Amino acid sequence: MYATGALLALGCAVYLAHAYSYNFISDDSFITLRYARNLAEGHGLVFNPNERVEGFTSPLWTILLAGMHLLGCDLLLSARSLGLTIGLVTLFLAHRLVLISSDRRVPPLIAALVPLTLASNGSYACWAASGMDTMLYVGLVVASVLTVLSGGLMLSAFLVTALVFTRPEGAAVLGVLSLCVFLQRRKHGMERTLLWLMTCCGAMGGLFSLRYLYYGEWFPNTYYAKTGGGLQAIGRGMVYLVQYAGDHEGLIFMMLPVIYGILAGNLKLRFVALTVICLWLGTIMVGGDGLPMYRFALGPLPLLLALQASMMVSLYDMVKTAAENRWRTHAASVAVAFLITVNATKPMLGSHYELYEYQNGVEIPRWTQVGKWLRENARVGESVATVPIGAVAYYSGLVVYDMLGVTDAHVAHREMPDMGKGWAGHEKHDGQYILGRKPTYLLAGNIDVTARPRDPLKTPFLPYLNRAIWDREKDLYDTTLITTMYEPRSAEIAPGQFLNFYELRDEDRPTLNGE
Repeated sequence: MYATGALLALGCAVYLAHAYSYNFISDDSFITLRYARNLAEGHGLVFNPNERVEGFTSPLWTILLAGMHLLGCDLLLSARSLGLTIGLVTLFLAHRLVLISSDRRVPPLIAALVPLTLASNGSYACWAASGMDTMLYVGLVVASVLTVLSGGLMLSAFLVTALVFTRPEGAAVLGVLSLCVFLQRRKHGMERTLLWLMTCCGAMGGLFSLRYLYYGEWFPNTYYAKTGGGLQAIGRGMVYLVQYAGDHEGLIFMMLPVIYGILAGNLKLRFVALTVICLWLGTIMVGGDGLPMYRFALGPLPLLLALQASMMVSLYDMVKTAAENRWRTHAASVAVAFLITVNATKPMLGSHYELYEYQNGVEIPRWTQVGKWLRENARVGESVATVPIGAVAYYSGLVVYDMLGVTDAHVAHREMPDMGKGWAGHEKHDGQYILGRKPTYLLAGNIDVTARPRDPLKTPFLPYLNRAIWDREKDLYDTTLITTMYEPRSAEIAPGQFLNFYELRDEDRPTLNGE
């Protein structure tokens, strides 16, 4: 008992220290915060007033934050604090999952494998206080599986419903858990089983119906903006998971526990393994993620670690007669230390860690500063078109046109010829359509901020050194609209920091009453 408590306390301490060291805020979190603020202030669940587009992925997270705003809480602080707290609770839920899913006595050291490894995982720590819905989603995945496996049908129905309202991937977990509940119908009784299925599936049906009634679409706009590409996107999704495996457990030790759960585990472990597989397949099908630090790999991570712990328990028992107890303990300690170490190691494949460092140290502060400068200098009724839109939109309060289509239905529904080949989530675009909306400010080039103003006489005014950014914005220059309607400008937004952008000429500006 004392050993278990000490190990859990260690996991909590490691988690909090690790999250503090990353101290990451995602720009995408500001999109949800703007929706939550608009909802709380009576404008509806919208990004721009009078534009019903579902450019967020988590209705439950958005509504929770809107409630916090109504209570007078700071939105960003609330989002970060809630995420950090839920991530902490998830450590205990994951520890409980190991005990529930195993039909053997689990040594305290092995049982502590999951919370210790989760706490050590850099991606888990990075996203804990990001302001995104990530920790709520991960926590509800673990809680839903845990309550179904432990037989708490009513509580599990509530948690699975919450999961479905948190992320679209919750539908995959619902599918697996529905099968699990149905196969245990004799244990629970057919009446309670049907009630569970009707509650959870009815909640998902209700979500789709409410979405269609309010937004006119069956799926969130983010689905249309970020998915597509067929086999090319699937290949990119597979690379995403293989890179995660290479940066952490390794592909073999990532797959072995799942195979063990399916072939040698009890019924509970088989459903844990099946849930992991379904979530992995979901990540592959959407083509991975364009954000840093393996966000899409975190949903199944606690379940995978529970499978690893259960496999270690089996190995621990197998050598019981072949070795002294202290040698078994030493071997388990080495295995636990190995898993903690490889999870704590900074990602080296791809650009995950470098992108995190650049966003956290340069881009997020820069985009925040740009949003605040626009709030102080733009006039009422003016608008801005940009990528990315989060911090700029949240802090400026202006009407914002998303050039990637996350909050724009037209761009999101475009068919792109090379979909699946480019930067995940950054492939939809329609530059001429954006120009046709006549945004007052056009922040091209991923929001270009330099130490000195750029030369307005140079062509192009904003140089494109990043191929991915050029690919999504090159259609701005397909016609002469950008040169005839806009003039290049530079403005000092902070000492030694100049924002370079295009501003709509006075003669092309619409009047405030739209005439």
